[in-house]
Amino acid sequence: MPKKLPENIDRAVKRIRKEYGHYVEAKMLRGRYRLFQATSVYNPEKGRSDKITKYLGWFTDEGLLIPANRRDPGSKEFIEREREEKERIKALEESVKSLEQKHVEESVRKRETEKHEMNILKALSMDARSTIPELEKATGIKSTAVSYHKRNLERRYNIKYTLEIDIEKFGYINYVAFADFKDKKPAYKEMKGELEKLPYVQAAMTTNGTHDMVIFLVVEATSNARATLYQLTRHAFPSYDIEWTMSPIYFSKGFVPLRDEFFDMLKDKIWTRTRARPRPGHDQITVVEYDVLKAMNRNASSDFASIDRAIGAERGRSNYAYHRLLDRGIIKRATINMENLHSKFDVLLVMDIVNMKKWEPARTELLLDVIRWNKRHSDKYSFACDIMAPKGMLALTHVFEGEDLEEASGELAGKMTGAKIDSMIITKTLIGSAENRLYDQEQTVQYEILISDYNYTQDMIRRALGN
Repeated sequence: MPKKLPENIDRAVKRIRKEYGHYVEAKMLRGRYRLFQATSVYNPEKGRSDKITKYLGWFTDEGLLIPANRRDPGSKEFIEREREEKERIKALEESVKSLEQKHVEESVRKRETEKHEMNILKALSMDARSTIPELEKATGIKSTAVSYHKRNLERRYNIKYTLEIDIEKFGYINYVAFADFKDKKPAYKEMKGELEKLPYVQAAMTTNGTHDMVIFLVVEATSNARATLYQLTRHAFPSYDIEWTMSPIYFSKGFVPLRDEFFDMLKDKIWTRTRARPRPGHDQITVVEYDVLKAMNRNASSDFASIDRAIGAERGRSNYAYHRLLDRGIIKRATINMENLHSKFDVLLVMDIVNMKKWEPARTELLLDVIRWNKRHSDKYSFACDIMAPKGMLALTHVFEGEDLEEASGELAGKMTGAKIDSMIITKTLIGSAENRLYDQEQTVQYEILISDYNYTQDMIRRALGN
């Protein structure tokens, strides 16, 4: 039990506590009752607070506080201790300032890194064959830094270098199919196995929401399209009760990455010289061009000498074929696909128009939203397109940690008058992949539509986007 203070001193201590709001206590030391103030200072190095005791003075028998000073014969060691505490506090304050400065510098470095990484991703999205010197010019940083950031991005997002091919040049178009299982669903392994057999299927995902599955496929833009769509319903899960909804895709932002199996279909487009056809038709390609397309769809960053060796062509033939395909518009560009964005989940939004009069003016808001800068390493909408069934639009977006799907969908629904919005969370990718990159939004179809159909100017778009 602590010794009870004399009445006069106890009263003085309580008064001081009440008046100054500090925790103080009196202790008998060297024949006098002395007053100490207890406080603490946060020590960032230890990650906790350090207790600091400050000597305030000594009490007379009547309870009068004599402040600490050199005339106090017993206070010398306490004055020295107070000096040491002041120096300690000063050192801690300087340490805090140093840490704060480091934090500011780290934030600046992080912002600079983000800026450089965004510039590299955008440059590679527009041309995956950009050289290090070209990326150095685009980013304004040295080649060693470009190489370092590029390798980090490739590892972080599992970047695949591929081709964006204009399949319409070969007479094909993209379709999307929604499947709803009425009774029971096949297992994932069965779904994957069935769909992998179909070369016209490029990507398939199971979903939780309006539909059970979404499938992206490539079909001929002829009467044969009906046969292909019928073949899908006939061969995909024939023993299950399924309700199918199918629609062509048009006015799309982004592309559906093509599987190797697509090139089995493309063999019919290889030109063979005949007397009747001495040159390739508009939808035909040479054997070398076919081989280059297939090889670069797997890896568009390969050097041409390696491709020549792989396809057994003479030196320089793949380089010539690649640029020939670019000139013809068959290859839109060598690009990238970030196959792992580390998103919390990916979402398909289906907008079904229910009132065309209300939808038309609201559509501009969606077009602007599609091309709006996301402040992330990927586009806000990786893929967006118009569809016919249901009549409206389809968009693929991503939800990251700290974001809320319902809030984002609600905000979009508030803008999209005249349409009903359904969302589907992608639960598993069965085959293929979605396309993710950081595209130059001024090159999108949506940007062109705003200018051509809605009389926007570039300045009007920039102002609307807050750029």
